[in-house]
This record gives sequence, structure tokens and C-alpha cells, in this order.
Amino acid sequence: MSRDEARIRASLICTWHAFFARFPRLRDIQKVAILPILDGDSAIVKAPTASGKTEAIMAPVIERFLQKRRQVSPAAAVRNDSGKPATGAWFDQMHSLKSPVSKAVSGHCEAVTGPAVLLVAPTKALCNDLCRRLQEPVRALGLTIVVRTGDKTEFSLDPAPNVLITTPESLDSLISRKPAAFRNVQALILDEIHLIYASGRGDELQCLIARLRILNAQPIQICASSATVPEIQRMAGDFLGDEARIIECFGGRRTIQPSFRIISEDAGIAVEQTADLVESMLLESKKRKIIVFCNARATVENIVLALRSRQRIATCVFAHHGSLSKEERLRTEQQFLRAQNAACVSTSTLELGIDIGDVDRIVLLGPPPDVASLIQRIGRGNRTESTVYVTCLANSQFNVHRFLHLVECAQNETLFPDPVAFRPNTIVQQALSICLQNPQQWIGKKSLYERISPTARKRYSEEDCARILDQMVGSGLFRKVGKGRFVPEQKTQFLFSRGYMHSMIADRPETEVVDSVTGRKLGSVYLKQSSREAIETGSGMSLTLAGNAHTVSFLKDQTLYVKRGDESSGIGFLALEPPRYSLGLARSFADYLNISHDALYVRCVPGEYRLEQNFEPEMGRRLSRDMATPVDSIQPGSEYCVLHFTGTIGSLLLQNFFEKNGYVLKKGSRTPFFMRLLVRPVMQSMPDESRLLTIFELNIRTHASAFARLLQTGPWFNLVPEDLAIQWLLDSIDVHAYARTLANLPIVFI
Repeated sequence: MSRDEARIRASLICTWHAFFARFPRLRDIQKVAILPILDGDSAIVKAPTASGKTEAIMAPVIERFLQKRRQVSPAAAVRNDSGKPATGAWFDQMHSLKSPVSKAVSGHCEAVTGPAVLLVAPTKALCNDLCRRLQEPVRALGLTIVVRTGDKTEFSLDPAPNVLITTPESLDSLISRKPAAFRNVQALILDEIHLIYASGRGDELQCLIARLRILNAQPIQICASSATVPEIQRMAGDFLGDEARIIECFGGRRTIQPSFRIISEDAGIAVEQTADLVESMLLESKKRKIIVFCNARATVENIVLALRSRQRIATCVFAHHGSLSKEERLRTEQQFLRAQNAACVSTSTLELGIDIGDVDRIVLLGPPPDVASLIQRIGRGNRTESTVYVTCLANSQFNVHRFLHLVECAQNETLFPDPVAFRPNTIVQQALSICLQNPQQWIGKKSLYERISPTARKRYSEEDCARILDQMVGSGLFRKVGKGRFVPEQKTQFLFSRGYMHSMIADRPETEVVDSVTGRKLGSVYLKQSSREAIETGSGMSLTLAGNAHTVSFLKDQTLYVKRGDESSGIGFLALEPPRYSLGLARSFADYLNISHDALYVRCVPGEYRLEQNFEPEMGRRLSRDMATPVDSIQPGSEYCVLHFTGTIGSLLLQNFFEKNGYVLKKGSRTPFFMRLLVRPVMQSMPDESRLLTIFELNIRTHASAFARLLQTGPWFNLVPEDLAIQWLLDSIDVHAYARTLANLPIVFI
């Protein structure tokens, strides 16, 4: 054992054996993170996936909790004046603490009124997995650990758990209903914090941290973990405070070994080709586990259905996505964990560190939306090896190069921040929660302002809070009474009683699906009006869910009852807004393709021509103003493919710019890289930066709702005063960067 490791072992008087005795040595991140956290520092711990970050935080946090209850100074008690561990310190301290530790193990420690350690994770599945991983060491210390989420709503204070694992939404619900239970929180741990950073859920969590600090008389130690953080300093300030430490470890970074397969652009053929590949992989070995990541839930269902039609592997194929019921997802996780030879087809729901056993191969059907997502997905495979093997399925040469670029960025840990300012509609949601936390059930502008996060208070004033409260009166959520107070209306009480007011995720109008024979909840689907009418008239309808075909029996009380069948058809899932492709990532991809930034290139093509199928980096090298096509050589009826590479937001800015100038965009042609015009642009160049800045700002004001959707506002946005909403959009979209990128570029036909 190294000197540093011996020092750490001597410091973890109570928790070393419970957390680390079963491992031959500490991981690199544990060696650098444990002592600062044991000393009480708030810190973000950044290290690659499967590097032991959770234990690096939990062990010292629980050690501090146990030591504090016994009035023994953590860490310092086992160091001499030089800072070196005292000889035999661990054994001496264990002997001197024998009686208190025995009491801890037998459950006779001093009682508290609520949890001492809060662990907040982004998803219910990750909460369950964290509990499974941590319950053995926590219980070995005589402590209790429970999960409280929307799937597990039980929460008792008799007795209160020592460690509570929850999601941001459930934490909001608990604080508003049982605030007294959170007056003795000593530590708050934010797991996989990057997954909610810069989102509405992240904004909500910032406010919950502010409310926890008000409830607690003592300071709260806050620690966060992440494998991929594009703006770690900003994240630390937003969630932990300006004094937080950043602890990074680059050891354990693995080599990415990609292989590529070209599949058909036809979705049906691509599904069969993917199924062929997965089947062959499973049959190569009796011990092989594969995760296939898809970008849409419908694709998951189609692939699983195709795989289950193949008799040799039908019983070892599973589906996992957000529209499946909690029971179906948990069943999949448990069965896949126990299996030796199996494939699980999933959306991003398995990007997280849910323990589903050793995975031998990752298959990606289409490029992930960004570098962080790629890192998370491939990080699920070959976790004990130095190389991760990933098979990339692309339906065009262009997407092959998208894969290659993402892999290159991931290997170099080059992330592209796409920050979004604190959402003002979070204040609406928090106003509801804070009002009903108050036993007297009222809220005022001052009490609201004081309980939103420091980041929010920098952006919004007390008067802005008052205007938001007034807007909520107009929507029937509050009623204004004397002394500037607002009280909840019946509508708010209803939202509170049903738990609908605690989420910053927009409600999805999906219909619950139940097996009419077993009564088992299968999940949910999106019913178009035409599908509802067909069901009501008795027309034969079917769907695929959890990888099985079902025929519809009947629709009752917004619940769709089905039974197993042999067909599947068009009832599907609500398409969610995909993550944005940032300007930085798009411009970097243009550089990778050798596309010069000295012009806005337009290629005249026939309507049926697919540029993506034939796009190679060599084409980028050939782009130049010298290749300009004479105007008279352009054939009538042609379409005009604009190569802009400005990302998701930039493409919408450009679309509105062209349409404002009379150039019609081909429907469905806008991507983060290209768009097609049906009318040839006659302008010779883009406006200068000052003019573009004015145009783009007006563009955002005019099409505010479209830009707001791209920034994923979540619910309650319609209750934000218009000027605050517009200002938030302008603060969240770096209009200057887009104007600089496109200013004065000549429009060159190639």
C-alpha cells in the first residue's frame, strides 16, 4: 500500500472497511478526492466513467457524519503535526471509538429528525441503482438508506433515513411537504450533474439548494460528480458556490476503437440490417452482452421486434426507453444484468451508470447528438478494459464522418459548451412550491426572491418576481390579498395534490398502455386524433411496446387496453426535441471536413440528389471561390443546398433570414449543416456584422416561440412576462457569435 493510500485509510476510521476493503487498491480519483472532501470542502469530482467517483465522495461524506456525531475531528485526529499519518492511527482510533462505533452499528446513535446525507441523481433508474450499490456499505455502518422518487413515493420520518436518494422533482415535492425533515442536512451529493446542467431541471435544483441552505442552520457541504463537463468552473459556481474545489483526474481514460457499417437510408431496411448485425454478434459467443443505442424510441421498438422474430435469439433481447413503464424498465435492467448472452436496445436512458453488468460491445445506430452523449454511451462498454469497442452504423458517408469527428473530439475530451441562461419560468414553478411549503400558504415577492438561486437573483430582481406573481394571478394559479401576499387558488391546490407542479419537464400528452389480460402497465404511447377515432369506431389497430406486438382492445378513461398479437402498426411515440447541435461543434465539424470559413457555399443540385451520401472530406478541400459556377449555367428547377455548418440555432436564424428575403426553404431540409432553398439566392454576400446583429435579434423577437422550443424551456413559459422571456432568449443565444461567423461572407455557387 502506498504512503498516500495508507494516509487515506488511516483517515477513514469508520468507513474504510465498508467501502474499500473488497478492492485491492484505491482508484486514482479516490486518491485525490477523499481527503479534501473529508476536510469539508465542497467539490466537483471529474473523472472518466467507471472510475469510482461515487465512492470517492460517499465514503468521506459519511465518515464526516459519523465523526461529527461522536465529536471526533475527521482526518485531523489521525495526523500528527507534520500532516503525516500517526503510526497505528487507524487501529488506535478504532479502539478509542469502539464504544461509539458499536452504538452506531447497533442503531443506538443520537437520533435526528431527517436525513443527514442527500444524494440527488438525474433519473429514477439511476437512483435505484445507486441505492443497490451503496446499501451494503451504508448498512454495514449501521445506517439507513432509502430511495424516494415518483416511482417510490413512500418517505417516513419514523425513523428518518440517514441517507436519502432522490431526483430534483421528488426533492422539490419533499421540501414543500416536509420542510422540517431537511433542517439537519450535512451533505448534498449531486450525481452525474452534467446531465441536468443548463437545463430546466438544473435551474430547479439550484433553487432547491438555496432553499435547503435557508432551512439549515449549519452550512451544507455540496459535492458533485461528472465524467463530462464542458464548463466546469461555471457549473461549480452555479451549484456549489464560488469557493468550491474542482478535483479532476485524467487517469483511466480509455482508447476508443470504432468500426463502421453503412446501412440503408430506408428505415425498414436499416432495421433489418441492424438486427442482422446484432444477431451475428450474439451468436459469435455464448457470453456476450450488447447495448444498441438509438436516437428514437420508435426505432428501439422496431429493432427489438425484428430481433425477437429470430428464434435463436428471441428470448435474450430487451427494450429500454422512456415510454416504457417503470416496471418494464426495471424488469429489463434486472434481466439484462443476470443474462450472460443478451442484447438491450435503448435510447439515451441507458447512457447513465446503471449497473447492467459487463457489456462487451456498444452499437450506435446513427451519430449521437453531441460529444458528451457519445462519451456516455460508449462508456457503458468494456468497463474493465483499456479499450472500448464500438460499432457505428451510418446511413451515409456524411454520417460516417460525423461519427469520426465525434470520436476524435471524445478521445481528446474536446467538449463544446452551449450555455443557456437561468430560465425565468423556473421562478413560476418555484413560486408554486414555495407557497405551499409555507404552513400559512402565502408567498410574496420578497420571500420568492430570497429563495431562488444566487444565479437567478443576479438576473432577476425582486420586482421581476412581483411581475411573475401578477402574471400567475391572471392564469388562475394565485389570488392577491393584502400586504402584497399571494395565496393559492383551487387550481394550484389540485396541481399540488397530484404532484404535477414539481417538474420542469414539459408534460407529454401520451396515453397509458395496459395489458388487458394481466393488468400489467406496459408504458405509454402518443395517440393521434385519427388513431383515437379508429379505435372508437372499432377499426383494427395495433402497436409495438416493450418489443412485443399488441392489438388494441379498447380505450377507456385515457387508458389503452391491449393484448398480445402478431402485428404492429402506426401508433407510436411523441417525438421529443433533440439536443441542440452547438455552433462550436458544427464549426469544428466543418474544419474536420476541410470546409473553409471564407464563404457561404451553395451547391446547385437536382431535387432527388443526396449530398450526404457522397460527401467526403476531399470535397471540402475542393471548395473555393475559384469553383464559383456562372449564373447562366444553373438549370431551371434546381434546388440550392446551402452548406452553412452553424448548428441548430444558427440554422433557424439562417432559415428566417432567407425566408424574410423571399427565398423559400424546402420543407424538412434544415439541418445543423445544410438547408435547401427552392429559389436561387441573388444576393452576392451576407450583410456586415452590425446589420446581421440587428437582423438576428429581430429574428429572435419575431419567432420567439420557435427559439424557445430549441432551448427546451419546459412548462410554465407562457406565464413569464414577454419582455423577460425575450431578454432570456437574447441572453441564451450568442447572437454576436452567429453574426461574426456569417458577416460579409460571399455567397459562392459551386
